Amino acid sequence: MSKVVAVSMVVALLAGSSAFGDVPAALSQIQNTDIGLTNVIDLFNGDQAASALQNLAVQNDQFTSNPHSTFASQALFGIFAQVGHASGNCSLVGVLQDLATTGMQAQMLDNGMGAKTQGQSLDLLATQGVLKAEGAGSGNALNQLQLAADQEGGNVAGNMSQSSAILGLQNADVTGAATATGQVQSTMSVSTVQSQATL
Repeated sequence: MSKVVAVSMVVALLAGSSAFGDVPAALSQIQNTDIGLTNVIDLFNGDQAASALQNLAVQNDQFTSNPHSTFASQALFGIFAQVGHASGNCSLVGVLQDLATTGMQAQMLDNGMGAKTQGQSLDLLATQGVLKAEGAGSGNALNQLQLAADQEGGNVAGNMSQSSAILGLQNADVTGAATATGQVQSTMSVSTVQSQATL
């Protein structure tokens, strides 16, 4: 719900700006990003162990300018890591990690002393769970992320800029002897929206 509202607010701001009238802006940019990572480990009875590791780096950049000293730039950078481990002896051990993020950046700038409008949003949802039942066993889950979005634009009337950054860390551990049952669940959710205009 918040993701849809955040994006539609920014799009409505840009599309509904009357400063540009029916004439397209001199410069316009839109950048969308969707990132998802999932780790799943399931151990059923027996003496066994399993591990899963994911590392991901993402970078998106855009820049445009024209001879009228009008420019626009957008950048998004993210580093994501997931580590999961499970071991057990005649036990049931489950590790689930899920990380999803979406980003949107949009800019419209006119030449000279004209209008400037920009907006950006970042949404993040990170969840993980560790479960152990029956025999002796343990499970561990780690989510780590760094996400940043920046944009800047300007014309001869001045510049405008926006920045958002999200740093997050989740860690869950379960260890238990035979017949012990344990479960850990954690959720992290972030939503940011920025918009500005000079008309």
